Amino acid sequence: MLSRLGMMLMESGLVSSDDINQIVSEYGPGEIELADQLVSMGIVPEDLITEYLSEIYSVKPVFLNEMDIDPALAESIPDEIARRYLLAPFKEEEDYLHIGMGSPGDLYAIDDVKFAVGKEVIVYASAPSAVRTALNDLYGKQDSLVSVKDQLDDYEDDLDDLEIVQTLGYEGEEEVELDEKDLEDEYANLSEGPIVAFVNSIITKAVLTEVSDIHIEPYEKYLRIRYRRDGKCFVVRKLPKKVQPQILSRLKIMATMNIAEKRKTQDGRIKAVIDGRSIDFRVSAVPTINGEKIVLRILDRGSLELDLRELGFPEDALKIFLQGVSSPYGIVLVTGPTGSGKTTTLYSALSSLNTEHVNIHTAEEPVEYNLEGLTQSQINFSKGYDFASALRAILRQDPNIIMVGEIRDFETASIAIKAALTGHLVFSTIHTNDAPSTVNRLIDIGIKPFLVASAVRTIMAQRLVRTICKYCKQPHEYSDDEYRAAGVDTSEMVGITTYKGKGCKKCSGSGYKGRTGLYEVLAIDKNIKQSIIEKVTAGQLRVMAVQGGMRTLRMDAVAKLKAGVTTLEEVTRGTAEDDQEILKVIEELKSRAAQQTEEGHSA
Repeated sequence: MLSRLGMMLMESGLVSSDDINQIVSEYGPGEIELADQLVSMGIVPEDLITEYLSEIYSVKPVFLNEMDIDPALAESIPDEIARRYLLAPFKEEEDYLHIGMGSPGDLYAIDDVKFAVGKEVIVYASAPSAVRTALNDLYGKQDSLVSVKDQLDDYEDDLDDLEIVQTLGYEGEEEVELDEKDLEDEYANLSEGPIVAFVNSIITKAVLTEVSDIHIEPYEKYLRIRYRRDGKCFVVRKLPKKVQPQILSRLKIMATMNIAEKRKTQDGRIKAVIDGRSIDFRVSAVPTINGEKIVLRILDRGSLELDLRELGFPEDALKIFLQGVSSPYGIVLVTGPTGSGKTTTLYSALSSLNTEHVNIHTAEEPVEYNLEGLTQSQINFSKGYDFASALRAILRQDPNIIMVGEIRDFETASIAIKAALTGHLVFSTIHTNDAPSTVNRLIDIGIKPFLVASAVRTIMAQRLVRTICKYCKQPHEYSDDEYRAAGVDTSEMVGITTYKGKGCKKCSGSGYKGRTGLYEVLAIDKNIKQSIIEKVTAGQLRVMAVQGGMRTLRMDAVAKLKAGVTTLEEVTRGTAEDDQEILKVIEELKSRAAQQTEEGHSA
C-alpha cells in the first residue's frame, strides 16, 4: 500500500508509478524511505518534499537547509532521541521548543520529546534528508576531540578519503618554531589523532568534488566550513567552537605558517598528491574578531585547461585574440573581476607560445601554477619586490615574452609600455568593467594616449557563468516578461529552445555543473588607434568597437543562452545590459546583414 506522500506525488504528475514501485520494491513502503530516495535520485527537490509533508500533516513547513541553526540547540534535545525520531530543533523560547520532523505525524515521538525537554513542542514538517543534514551539523560529543572523529564518520559518504590520499603533508614542519613556550603543550598532539584525519578528509573531499576554494570561518559559537564550486559557496560543516584552535593550527602548520602569530595576515602553500593527482593549495590566513579565517585555493594542475579553444571562446573572438597573442611585440591585456578566469586565459596564451626557442618570464602575485618552460617570479611586496621592480629585473634577463600579474600604477604601466615598444610581447591584467574602458584606465593612470595607441595590441574582458548540468538538463520556456526584465530582445528568442537544470545528485540539486567563459575582445586597429589619440570617451570607443565587429559580454552571454549552454538567470548575473547606443548599433548591423542577405537572394 502506497504512503500518502507517494499517492500525492503520483496525482501531481511529478513522479511516475514506475519510479515509486521501484523504490518501494528496493527500500520498502515507508514514507521516509520514499522521500529520501526521491531526493537523492534528483526526481523531487527537497523543498517540495517539505511542502507536501506540511500539507499531509497540516503543520507548517520549515526549510532547515536555508537556516543557520544555533549550535547551542544541540543541548536542548538528547542526540539519541533526535536521531531516533528524525527531528531537529531550530528555535528555542522560554516555554516552547520548535522542531522540524521528517515524520511529523508521529504523536508518540512528540510526547517523548516533550517529556525529555520539559517544554511544549511546536512541530514543523521537514524533508527527512534536510533533518539529517541539520542533525549532522548539530550533534557530536562536545567534550573532547573524539567529537571530530564522530563527525568525520558522519561526513564520509561512499568514499574512503583517507585511503585516497597518498601524501597530504607539508614541507618543513619540523622547522616551525613556537614563539610562546605554553603553545608547545597545547599543540603537542597536532600531528596525530582525529584532527589530522578530519582536516585531511575536508581537503580531500574538496578535491574529489571539484571545488575551487575551502573557507574555514570562525564565528562566535561555532566554526563553519564552506566550499566554493562553480562560483557559489555552500556549507559542508559546522563544528563545535572548542575544536577551532586545533583545526586552524593544523592548517597553519601544514602551510608552514607561524601558528603563534594570530594578529597579522599570513600566506602559505600546501602540496599533496590526492587520487594520483598533484595538487597545490594556496593558503591565506586573516585575523577576524572570532579568530583567524583561513581560505585554501585549490590549484589542480591536472585540471588546468591550457587549450584556448576549450575555454568557451566564440570563433570570431578567438581569432581576434590569437592575432594579438601571435604579435611579435605589443601588449595584450585581460580584464575582469577576481575569479573571472584571467589567470587561466593568460596561462593558456603563454602555453601556446611556450617553445624552447623563446624566453618567457613572468612576475606573479602569487604564482598559482608552476608551468614547465616558463621562468616564474613571485612578487613580495613586504621586501620591496613589486611588479615595477620585477619588470625592471626581467628586462635584464633577455626575455622575448613577459607576463606581469597586474598593472595597477603608473610605474608598472610605464615600464610595460616601454617593454612593448622595444620589441617585447607583454601580457598582463588590469581591473576594468569592459574592454574599451581599459584604454581610459591606462590614460587615467598617466600613460600618454599616443603611447597606449602604439603599444596595446588586444584587450579582452571576460566573465565566468555556470553551465547547465548535462545530467538533468531539460527544456524550459521563459516568458517575454522575463526576457524584457533581463534586457534581452524577445525577437531574438523566437523559435529558440532554452534549457534549465532540474537538479540532480550529480550537480547537488543546483541544476548547474561547471563554468564557461564570456569574452569581449577588442582589437586595436587603425580606426581605434586614431580614436585613442583623439581621446574619445569610453562610450564612443565602445560604439566604434561594436561597429567594427566586437561582440560585447552581454552579446556573448545571449549567444550561449541560445546555444543551451547556460540560463537566463546566469546571463543577468554575469553581465550588464548593453546601453541604448550599443543596442542601436546592433539593430543597424542586423538590418544591414538582412538587407545583404536579401540582395544576395535576389541576385
